[in-house]
Amino acid sequence: MALNRTSVILCALLASSFFMMLKNTRRSSTPYGAFLHSISACKTNSDLFPGTLEEKSWEPAGCTLAEYTADMTAECLEAVPYLAIGDTIGEQVVAHMAGDLRRAGLGGDDVPMRLVWTPSTRVPHFESDRSGRNQREFMTKVAEFATLSLGEWDLGVHWCGTDEFYDGLKALVLKYKALLKPGARLAMYNMDYINPDKCRESSVWCRTCNTIGKVAVYREIVQMVAVCTGTGMIDTYPITRAGRNHSTDGLHYTSEVVKPKADVLLNVMCGTDGAGSNKLGLWYPNIECNEAEAKARWRRDPVANAHSKGCPDNTNEFGCPNDNGAAARRYLDHKAVEARQMAEEAGRNTNVETSAPQREAGTELPLCKKHEDLFPGKLHDFQWVPEKCRLKFYTKQEIAQCLERKPFAAIGDSLGEQLVFALRSGGANVSAKAVWSPSMQWNTLTMSHKTKINLMDYVTKEVEYAILSFGMWDIGVHWCGVEDFYHKLKAKILKYRSMLKPSAEMVLHNLHYINTDKPKDWSWAKTCNPVEKIVVYREMVQMAAACTGTKM
Repeated sequence: MALNRTSVILCALLASSFFMMLKNTRRSSTPYGAFLHSISACKTNSDLFPGTLEEKSWEPAGCTLAEYTADMTAECLEAVPYLAIGDTIGEQVVAHMAGDLRRAGLGGDDVPMRLVWTPSTRVPHFESDRSGRNQREFMTKVAEFATLSLGEWDLGVHWCGTDEFYDGLKALVLKYKALLKPGARLAMYNMDYINPDKCRESSVWCRTCNTIGKVAVYREIVQMVAVCTGTGMIDTYPITRAGRNHSTDGLHYTSEVVKPKADVLLNVMCGTDGAGSNKLGLWYPNIECNEAEAKARWRRDPVANAHSKGCPDNTNEFGCPNDNGAAARRYLDHKAVEARQMAEEAGRNTNVETSAPQREAGTELPLCKKHEDLFPGKLHDFQWVPEKCRLKFYTKQEIAQCLERKPFAAIGDSLGEQLVFALRSGGANVSAKAVWSPSMQWNTLTMSHKTKINLMDYVTKEVEYAILSFGMWDIGVHWCGVEDFYHKLKAKILKYRSMLKPSAEMVLHNLHYINTDKPKDWSWAKTCNPVEKIVVYREMVQMAAACTGTKM
């Protein structure tokens, strides 16, 4: 009996040690098969589910998914250069892998990975990354594997209905397949889980437009596009669903989720050992390509095509060509007429506005009434002092009060951004935001610069006063000649004006003085911006203002 008890204890200890080793193995990049042959490496994308998320690792129920170290990631991407096409969902995976590459000693132009910014079917930037750098050569000559990841914007800020999303997505897939070099593979990401409980308070469309039911329909659309274009898919929805509490804003996730997503991609590209064996297969949905029947079903779906309260209509800057926005357009036309009537009524009843008491000593000079009254003048103690009138100096409290009445947007480059920083001296919560659209060579955008937050709702629904500031980039790094600059500036003025609500006022900033004696290491700032060139570009800004009826 004693011997039997000892044997049992010994067996228990051995079993405990073995399963502890097995548990640790699941945290390493070595597949289960090296220790337990009954559980093999995952062979296809569908093998990954069901599974569990634990410690930045996705653990499928019936196979093992290799986890990639920084060195393995570098080895994979050097063998299979990767192009990510799409929105910030795909960009998060790129950022994670870029960190691995830096840890492996790769950086700069040597990184075998690029991003092409195409966040929506409504804004197809076919060749450029987020900063506007053209990636055509990498796309057409270098990339061996590419993924397309988009859909969240088409559910919310760029909603144009199910037909538009399907047709636009299919066109994008075929476009990119044609652009990639022969032999390169394109895979589609299906849409991840969107957690409405984690949406930012300011993001109305995230909370109300991306319902689980609507996402389910749009995921069907992505699958149908994959089938009808013969494109394989990667679907990490179960991983994001399991990690929903790791969402930072309803759409994006922490490294707890992004790391397993990157591991799935790397297994698809390079296999479990980083050298091509046991390659994880893409998913090809087992459905027939029946576009007409599917479109009719999606159109009838009240969830997929409903404008929830707070969702943007489809009369935005990208002008959806279908009829879904007719009611919204009629509503906006009515609001425009109403706003004009209110303005006319206000003009008839307006008394002369009394200015707030001035802080400046002396009252012998009147307040400046016109823009041209400001010059000549001089700069003194953080104030501009005109010769013939007094310019009101705003306190922090007055700045806050002004912006509460007139929410402000600076649209353009970093010179407009500086205005926003100055206005925020009135308090952290003042209504002043900067929209990053620095060059005529960039599409009309509604993103902030550093935080990459979409400001479409703010621009179209809240802003009462907007200032456009363009030109510096177009003189230097993005120089394309005077005709290109003039025509694109004129178009951009009209585009942004159409985005603002009818009661909002928009003005144009002319180019500032550029001091070529003070550049940093920017060769273009010293050589491309001579005073004579700026004079000509200032004339073009004036002409664009005059021909569009825009104040300056």
